[in-house]
This record gives sequence, structure tokens and C-alpha cells, in this order.
Amino acid sequence: MVVLIFLICYHIFYRNKNSENSFLLVSSMGLGHIVFDLITVITVNNRDIVPDTVNDLLHFGFYIFSMLFIMGFYNYVVKLTLPLNMHKKLRYIGYIPLLIFVVLFFFLPIEYVSGNGTDYSYGPLLFAGYSIFAVYCMICLALAIIKRNQLDLKTRIAILPTSLLMAVFVVVQAIIPELLMTSAGITIVCIGLFTTVNNPVESYKEQAYWDEATGVQNKNGFKKQLSYMEKKYSKKQVNIGFIICDMNGMKLINDNYGHAEGDKLIRAAAIVMKNCFKSAYNIYRVGGDEFAVMYVSPDEKAVQKELENAREACERYKDSPIKLSIAMGYASGIYSPDYMEIYNKADELMYKDKLEIKKLHPEFNR
Repeated sequence: MVVLIFLICYHIFYRNKNSENSFLLVSSMGLGHIVFDLITVITVNNRDIVPDTVNDLLHFGFYIFSMLFIMGFYNYVVKLTLPLNMHKKLRYIGYIPLLIFVVLFFFLPIEYVSGNGTDYSYGPLLFAGYSIFAVYCMICLALAIIKRNQLDLKTRIAILPTSLLMAVFVVVQAIIPELLMTSAGITIVCIGLFTTVNNPVESYKEQAYWDEATGVQNKNGFKKQLSYMEKKYSKKQVNIGFIICDMNGMKLINDNYGHAEGDKLIRAAAIVMKNCFKSAYNIYRVGGDEFAVMYVSPDEKAVQKELENAREACERYKDSPIKLSIAMGYASGIYSPDYMEIYNKADELMYKDKLEIKKLHPEFNR
């Protein structure tokens, strides 16, 4: 409990203000589980003065926080391993086992057993909870294994061992209930997540790779990723792809309406890309109004559909004195030391697209 309180406080005070709250949610649910674990250990060993109804309610809180913890961990893993559109769908599916457990609470009894050194809860409801917890762990482990080639080393270290560790802990706990080890397991998992992915100190280092104005990575981040790809894919037959994007009309809007309007249009373009290029590995702002979108093992049909979606989203955008227009070129191929040929091909196609757009919209030439 002391360890988790320290991690939560440290994370709150030192985290990047723009970072998401997945770790905070997971660790807070873990802390709730530990608090109820402490309380129920006291009450279950004093059943002569604590009514069973009170014990049942306290144990329900204990179980619910464990379910919320593993559900939060599941959402955390889904967010790290899957594209945004799939994450949103699976996030809602993840609530189903929790709702099933809540319903089972009203039908399955909680039993109390005197064990070696401590009394503990037992019975069908507990094993239903163990089963649901284990299923979440197995899904997280499967996602980490299936998507391992698309995850960086830190993320793999965070997900694979912790998912396996939690599954082992819950099985051992089910076999030897007196160990009361779930809280220890949750604490170890939170420490693992904190040190590998969510350490605020590391997040400050990562700020050097992000463009604050648009919320995508910057040119430094792009160079870092290319360097990482050279190490990771140099001996593998992996398809990669690039969409090179360049905005049209930036001189027009900056000269006639001011740079504030120009910056606003650049942010709008970044939002379009983040919303439309959902299967992309990452998006980078590599120049003032230039972006690069990277794909690993791209689905060609999906990419073409995303390009269409981006063009349609630009047409729908009306909150600007000029049209939101992005010239885009896409190319893909097998990764090799000459991968920049793919990048340059995409760049050429982008310039062809830019010429076509300027034919249709001569005002961008002014």
C-alpha cells in the first residue's frame, strides 16, 4: 500500500501534463484492492463480532477493485497494442466480464474458511472472479505476443512479463488461498509498468521527440524511429510504408490572415491525420507544414481507404478562411537499407498530387 501510494503521488506531481492517465487509473484500482484486502483480512478473522453481511459487502469491494484493476490493465494493453478504432471497440467489450461478475454476486454465495494462519473467503463467486481475472490476463498476454513485432522494447517488457506474472499469481492464489498474494502481485505489476513505460522522468526525455503544437511526434522522433527500424528490421522481410503530406495554401493564409490562422490550420491538418490514419504506426511533423506517416506491415486496401477518409475530412472542414488542403503521396515496399527509396517515392507522388490540386485550386499559387 505504501509503495503504490508513493508511485501514484510521484506520478501525479511529476508526470507530463499532456500524458494520459492509464497508469494512474490502473494503480489507483490496485490501491483500492490492497486497502480492501487489508480491511477484509481483519474482518474475516473477527467473524464473531463482524456480521457476515458486512463481510460480504467488504469482500465484494475487494473483488470489484481487483476486477477494475485487471480491466484497467486490459484497456492499457489494448491501447498500447492496437489501432485507435479497435481500441475503442474492445474497451467497451472489456466491461462485459465485470458486469457478469456484478450479476453473479447476487446469485453465488461467499463462503468463509478457517485456514492455516488466517481465515479467508472461498466458494463459487471467488472462483468466478479468479476465472474472469485469468481470462483478462490471457487476452493481454496474447495481444502482447501477437503484436510483439510492432511494439518497442520497453512496451514488450512492460506487458509480456506482467501479464504472465498476474496469471501465475491468480492461479497460485486459487490453489493456496492462505497466501493472500494478489496485492503483492498487483504491486509488482504497477512497479513494472512504472519503471518501463510510465516513469515521469522518462516522459520529460520523450518531450524532445514531440511537437507540442500538433500532438504528433516531431522530426527528432522520426529520426529516432528510423534508427530503431534499422536495428529491428535490417534482417527481416517486413513491409513498410510512408505517406508524405504537405499542406497547400500556407503562404496564402499566413500573408492574408496571419500566422495564428496558419497555425490553427496546421493543427486542424494534424487532427485529420490522427483521426483518419488509424492503422499507421505513427505520425510525424517533419517540417513547418510537412508531415510523414509511417506504416509497418500495412494493409494496402486499408491505407487507400484512410487516404480517401483524410481527403473527405479536409473537404468537411470549414473553420478556416481558406480551404484545408493536404497533398499526399503513399508508397510501400520491403524494408531494406535503401528504405529511403520508399520515402522518396512517396515524396514524388505527393508533389504530383500537389500539382493536381493547384490546377483545381489556382488560388494556392498566389
